Amino acid sequence: MRPLVVLEHLTMPTIHRPSRRSPSSRITLLSLTALLITTVVLLPHEANAQRRKKNDFVRVQDSGGFCDTARWKLVFHDEFNGDGLDLTKWYPYLPYSDDGSDQCDGCRYMSGSNTIFRDEMISVNNGSLKLGVAKRSGTWYGHEAEYEGSVIRTKGGVTYTYGRFEVRCRIPSGKGLWPAFWGFGGQTEIDAFELCGEKPKWMKGSLHNWVKPKHSNTGKHKSVDLSKAMHRYAVEWEEDEVRWYLDDKLVYSRGRFVDKKGRPLPACGRTPGENALAPYYPRSEDGLSLILDLVVSNPGGYCKGPKKPIEYPADAVLEVDWIRAYQRYPTEPRVNRCAQARFLKIEPARRPLQSGEECAISIEGPHGALEWETGAGLRITARNEDGITVTPSGSGGASWVRASCERDPCTQEPSTFEEQVELAR
Repeated sequence: MRPLVVLEHLTMPTIHRPSRRSPSSRITLLSLTALLITTVVLLPHEANAQRRKKNDFVRVQDSGGFCDTARWKLVFHDEFNGDGLDLTKWYPYLPYSDDGSDQCDGCRYMSGSNTIFRDEMISVNNGSLKLGVAKRSGTWYGHEAEYEGSVIRTKGGVTYTYGRFEVRCRIPSGKGLWPAFWGFGGQTEIDAFELCGEKPKWMKGSLHNWVKPKHSNTGKHKSVDLSKAMHRYAVEWEEDEVRWYLDDKLVYSRGRFVDKKGRPLPACGRTPGENALAPYYPRSEDGLSLILDLVVSNPGGYCKGPKKPIEYPADAVLEVDWIRAYQRYPTEPRVNRCAQARFLKIEPARRPLQSGEECAISIEGPHGALEWETGAGLRITARNEDGITVTPSGSGGASWVRASCERDPCTQEPSTFEEQVELAR
């Protein structure tokens, strides 16, 4: 596995996301005298010290590390199999206004970017979500920008404290493009990934605690060119550890506790005693909303945005197959969406199909993108996001229908559902 390069901010970190209290307060550039960076090469499962003054670390009594192995349970997902964004699940802007509308300074403008968020930059078709950008100038609450971009944020008042948050997507390449998948709430931010279009091999993940004095911690992992294909990005937030994954491989982690030198301690197997808290670790009282966005960075910003506006090609989109959220112990209003039995539903049910008769077959319960197969004597005549329609095409007898999912949202493994279909003789 390739080595991990970890960037540790030693003083005031770069602030690149808005807070609810000051939604457009992103600071994109700090003077060299205010920001020191140490680069250390590590293996993906190791962690680096954040060298701070002793009084930066609050020491508490630690009962020791416990490894929770309870199964992750699906509590939210969107497979983007419809023909438009599901507005019962998503805002197409950042609802930092008092009433949840888009009427606020930071609702459609993100400081640090050269972008205004527009609904028309979002599309859903052919089983995927596409977040786009365009060279089109505009103004939002006095902020001028040279591009339009796109964002979605989870809706409905449901937030997540601890969990696994996962997306399968293809990032775009191009100078200044800045795709990100992150969680934000209260004074806490977890970046599952941020990438820059001019460096599509480098995945970054960060923790930000915006309580003054602000603290951040960022990991950086080099992979293949991630713009060439779909990849799975995931972050797991637990009480004592945050872990980042790329295509199911652990690339780095951070612990809630650190040793005397500021080096993160493991979640499992810690010796009980007095330990220091990592100042950047996510606060448990801050529930997170999930956010996915694509913007163009300012020149000299987080990514190297173009100094003069440029046209991006049509395929410069963040293309998303699905987004899923899991928790080990869901509590209301979050529920285990996979608790009920899942099966193929056949209508008309349990009787032989007559010649020329249509039969609707769908899957009950959560599912990903499905590949359908039929046995002899059946022909698929129509498809939709949940199922197919079949009709007899041959002599009577027993046949079958099978639906396969490459990565099932409930098991996170390949799955198959099959039912017998009787044909009238």
